Formats: sequence, structure tokens, C-alpha cells
Amino acid sequence: MPANHIRLLNIFLLTILVLSSCRSSQELIYLRDLPEGKSPRLTGEETKHFIKPGDVLYVSIKSINPEINAVFNPEDLGSVTSQSYNSFQKYTTPAGAYLYGFEVNPGGELRLPMLGHFQVEGLSQQKIEELVQQKADSLIKDAIVKVKLLNFKVTVLGEVRTPGVQYNYNNTFTVLDAIAQANGNTDYASIKHVKVVRPGEKENTTYLLDLSSKNIYQSDAFYLHPNDYVFVEPDKYKNFSLNSQAWTMGISSVSMMLAILAFALK
Repeated sequence: MPANHIRLLNIFLLTILVLSSCRSSQELIYLRDLPEGKSPRLTGEETKHFIKPGDVLYVSIKSINPEINAVFNPEDLGSVTSQSYNSFQKYTTPAGAYLYGFEVNPGGELRLPMLGHFQVEGLSQQKIEELVQQKADSLIKDAIVKVKLLNFKVTVLGEVRTPGVQYNYNNTFTVLDAIAQANGNTDYASIKHVKVVRPGEKENTTYLLDLSSKNIYQSDAFYLHPNDYVFVEPDKYKNFSLNSQAWTMGISSVSMMLAILAFALK
């Protein structure tokens, strides 16, 4: 085979390799079919979590009296600045939440210093705050009560830049929030195939989301629940891209063999 024919064959094979491994940037656009102008209004109702045994809560009871604050919040002693800093450090890490948060016991009770026991299993965070507020009002003047869930975590795996456990301290958490908190998807991600696995008491529920479609707003998995798993699947091009080096070496080897054969037949 003439040398120029071998070169043309190499160019042809490499061109096929490159074209077959290319993907359009359109495949990585979120909500691609969402029209301009008005879009669905997002509410947080779908993320309402009902407290169960094992949940860890942040409970703050404050008043205008520093001495009373010291009794109900002994870990917050110190200046206002140090209180804010220490509270942030304590409650925004898994270890801090475990040490300083209030865990709901196996019987569904929340036990608070000075205020006693509260049966909270099956109640919303807002309802628990109301119960603690009522009890605090009977003991403290102008009490301000805050109750937050500390163990709202979601595991994000697959084609994201920082896979792992993501913690949420807001009232709502969407699948888009989770992926953004994982520093976004990789170039190999198939945003049309994102699975959300929701653990249940008896069995898990699996949802398949197409993040390129506006219809994700309608999915029960758009708003994530504590302990959900989010899997961003790889696109079909990933395997080809990972094997492209082997393909290139194979083409080079074939080309070399053809060149040697052509030389031997002269």
C-alpha cells in the first residue's frame, strides 16, 4: 500500500474517532425547554420533614436577660462575637451537631434542659418550635425560640466535581441545590439521567429526573428529603473518551504494520 494511502487511512480513522467522541454543549444545558418570562413558582412545601427518632435538632431559647440565656444555653457563654462564631463552628459540622445538638430519643422524645420532655415524633419542625415556645413563655419573659434540623444531609455521587455528603441548613433543598453544592456536574454528566433514591421505612423509592426539562418541577424528587441519594449518571460518550487513547494506539499500530507490509512487498 503506498505511503500516501496509509496517511489518508490514518487521517480517515482519526477523523471518525474524533467525531464519534464529540457531544453537543446543548446536552449540558439545564431547563433547556423553559420559556422566557414566567416560570413555575417554587415553594418549599414538598420538603416538609416530620421528625423521627434519631433526628438531631438545634434548639435556641433566648431572652433579653443574659443570666437566663446562660441557664438555657450554657454553651453560648461569652461575647456576642464569640457566640456567633462558636455557634457557627459547632452546628455546621457533623461532629458539632452530634455533640451540641439535641437528639430525638428512640421513644420520639426531645429532652431540653429546664423545659423537660416533649413528644415530637411525627411533628414538623415548625410545630415543635411552637410547643417549645409555649413552654418557654410560661417560664421566661419575651422568650425567642428557634428550632432547626441539623441532620438534613444528602449524598451526591456520580458525575459531579465534588461527590460526597452535602449538608443543608435551609428550609428547602432542591436537586439543583445539591448538584450546585457538589460544585456542579462534570463534562461527562448525563443531566437527562439523574436518579434520586429516597429511603423509606420498608423500601426505597427511586425517581429518574431529566434536568434539561422544565418538568422536573413536577417531580416528587425535585425537593430533596433528608438522607436522599442523588446519582448523576455518566453520558454514553464517557467510555469512548476513556478508551480513546487505546483506540489511538491501536490505529497507530495498524498503520505501522501496514507501512511495514507495504515496504516488504516492494
